[in-house]
Amino acid sequence: MRAHRWVERFLVGGLAAALSAGSLTAQSNDAPVRVNRGRLLGVFDEQTGQPLEGVEVRNLFNGLSVLTTVTGTVSLFFVDTTGAMLTVRKLGYEPLTIAVGNAPSDTVPITLTLKRVAHVLPAVVTKAKADSAAHYISPSLRAFEERRHQGFGHFISESDLRKYDSEQLDGVLAQHVPGVYFVRSRLVAHRVGGNSFVDRSLCYVTVYVDGVVTYSKRMSGLAPPDFRQMNVSDYAGVEFYAGGATMPVQYNATDSGCGVLLLWTRER
Repeated sequence: MRAHRWVERFLVGGLAAALSAGSLTAQSNDAPVRVNRGRLLGVFDEQTGQPLEGVEVRNLFNGLSVLTTVTGTVSLFFVDTTGAMLTVRKLGYEPLTIAVGNAPSDTVPITLTLKRVAHVLPAVVTKAKADSAAHYISPSLRAFEERRHQGFGHFISESDLRKYDSEQLDGVLAQHVPGVYFVRSRLVAHRVGGNSFVDRSLCYVTVYVDGVVTYSKRMSGLAPPDFRQMNVSDYAGVEFYAGGATMPVQYNATDSGCGVLLLWTRER
């Protein structure tokens, strides 16, 4: 109960005169409680010395409490003359618990200082995605993830590839890489500019595995790779570039006009 309500209860009972005279007797649980007009208690900021308004001062013996005024002070009129235990609390400060006397002979004001406490924010925990660059040890796979997040080209991440671990690579590429098609399980692409080719002049994609070229048009006599014989479970990432400025410069060779396919094997 706040102090002004407590005082109001006694004023209504006609005991204001007793308060002004300096003492009164109130009944609580059939036991007389001697109440003194009260010594002053002041609460101040420990660092700045400024008075603290709105500090709750609570009597633990009877449950009554008051708030400090703009001057940081309260009168201990709600404390028995035999004394009490007080808790002194304000948000943002360390609370205090003190024993006080409030006999007529206790006339020296009480000065308290509260120490401000820093508000500690909860720790922010971030978790990387399962197929993020931070997940990989290999610099090549880290670079793959960086390019994937930049958004140029077409990509299949490891988390997506793992959904097809029991399948061969040709079906997954046909489903997830636009602008390419297969002839006898060999990957074919349209030329830059949109001109397609009939079977007698097919334009095969240049293929790299872990950064090493395994097929290009310049490799005369070497058949294009058969993706029907390649297991999805062997790969952690796929990226395809149809050609042009968006292609990574290290893979933009003169024979890459039909596109470049980069395959990255999984870390074991």
